[in-house]
Amino acid sequence: MNTEPPTGDDLQRMLVSMKQNVLEHAEERHPKPKRHRSRIVIATIALLALGTAGGAVALAVVPQVQQAAPAPSPTTEPSVPASTPASAPVVDTPAPKPSASSAAAPSRYPSDCRALYSDADRERLFGRTPLTQSPAHPDGTTVPAPSTMPYAGGTWTASEWLDCVWADPRADVSGIHVTIGSASAAALSGREDGLRAAGADCAPGDGGTVCSRRFRADPSPEDGTETSWWDGDGRWITISQVNAPTSGLLSATIAGLSSDRVGPGSWVVSGAGVGPITIGSAYQDVVAAVGPVVPQANGSCPNPNVGIFDSGDLHLVVQQADGKVIGVEAGGLTTAAGMGRGNSLDQLRAAYPDLTRTPGYGDDSSPSFAYWSVRDGDRSVTFEMDDAGTSVIGVWVGVDPRPPYEYCG
Repeated sequence: MNTEPPTGDDLQRMLVSMKQNVLEHAEERHPKPKRHRSRIVIATIALLALGTAGGAVALAVVPQVQQAAPAPSPTTEPSVPASTPASAPVVDTPAPKPSASSAAAPSRYPSDCRALYSDADRERLFGRTPLTQSPAHPDGTTVPAPSTMPYAGGTWTASEWLDCVWADPRADVSGIHVTIGSASAAALSGREDGLRAAGADCAPGDGGTVCSRRFRADPSPEDGTETSWWDGDGRWITISQVNAPTSGLLSATIAGLSSDRVGPGSWVVSGAGVGPITIGSAYQDVVAAVGPVVPQANGSCPNPNVGIFDSGDLHLVVQQADGKVIGVEAGGLTTAAGMGRGNSLDQLRAAYPDLTRTPGYGDDSSPSFAYWSVRDGDRSVTFEMDDAGTSVIGVWVGVDPRPPYEYCG
């Protein structure tokens, strides 16, 4: 009879069932607000407060790299030793240390959290949970300089390529945090010693070394799991999960490190359009360029002049007339200043001192579903607010500074 305690994904599932506050399925976690108008609406969610790129950064067609503040690391209490991850064999001797003298610098590293995973894995693992990525628009070719970073066992020096947080803003600590990067063999060896000292179990697994530990998440008394992986080439992954059970997340992330998938992580909203979707371009060209990356999902929308593209937490609604794009609404993408879904009105004003309210539909004395715009070239980029008028739910750019009253009617 197998008497080993649960580990990895099994451990996380056990913790969730004990707590009774598991995050609901993605669709249930993000109820769409009741609208006073009938048009299709991008899901409304505020991003986790990881810090957004501040300052009056002008909108630009060319993506501007924004280094958002890193997500706060959960305060850890003395860890309960976790058993070896289910994917790794149980051994009594320390795991072999990486033999490489330095991290192997890839010719190109992942630059988009979404593109790390296939469409099927992304939907299975994260559903429509909102994503915060830092840096927002890396080019994937210039390896970040090594810097000192904290972890459970102290601090270590490593390059951090990408930081991805999938979290429901209504939850204090629940969510999934994936970080990837590179480090020297010496740094990884020291980190392994630190993880072991912090109560982690480490063993060979998944083509490298895997360490797993439990931690107490602050501010609420919730238990989470942290999985650390690295290989002989110096690539490393850290996954932290609280109330978010998964199956095969580590293996899917490892596979994503070497994939050639291209995602919309570099797309920004500007007066010209959204990423490759430019105002005035041929609609069929947009479908050909966007469809393979963000699948079209018009569903029951009968309007032939509207294209709806959906991939996890990324939603695009493209409006055309006479075969030309006349407007795009985006949920899940930001401007070059880092402003988009989940930002507050105060943050918009700080980023754009010239922000002005755009007349909407109906009673403009109410803050509900208000439009706030900033000029960028010949057009306005318009932020649509939620029913309370406090949080952005979508960003629109088009010939008309207002998004349509409805898309499918």
